[in-house]
Amino acid sequence: MSSESTHPTPDPDESGLKQYVEEQLFGNSMGTLSDHVARKAALGDSRRYAILYYLWDREEVARKELASAIDDPQFDLTHHLGKLIEAGLVARTGAPEDEDSRQTFYRITHIGRQEVASDIENVTGSKPQ
Repeated sequence: MSSESTHPTPDPDESGLKQYVEEQLFGNSMGTLSDHVARKAALGDSRRYAILYYLWDREEVARKELASAIDDPQFDLTHHLGKLIEAGLVARTGAPEDEDSRQTFYRITHIGRQEVASDIENVTGSKPQ
């Protein structure tokens, strides 16, 4: 790294480094480094990532459809959806007007869409449609 960098050098201790990243990466946005790390941790499980991608592709899905798509009786859908909701990637919603109101629906959040779109661009080299 050049000594002509326009960024201030972070304090070498851990709290200084975290503060530096907070300011550089999240200074003008909502969220924190901890939020970002929590989202990445939630996506660290391939099954949760698959759920997020499925929602990205379909916008809003009934729990029943998600369970059917996974097709694994050992899979704890409630646990994994909880992790995605906690990370702010997925939201629980009410049923659309034309659906059974007793069903629970899930939709991808704006930040969830950004995560998937960024990954698509990084993997394919082109922006998703």
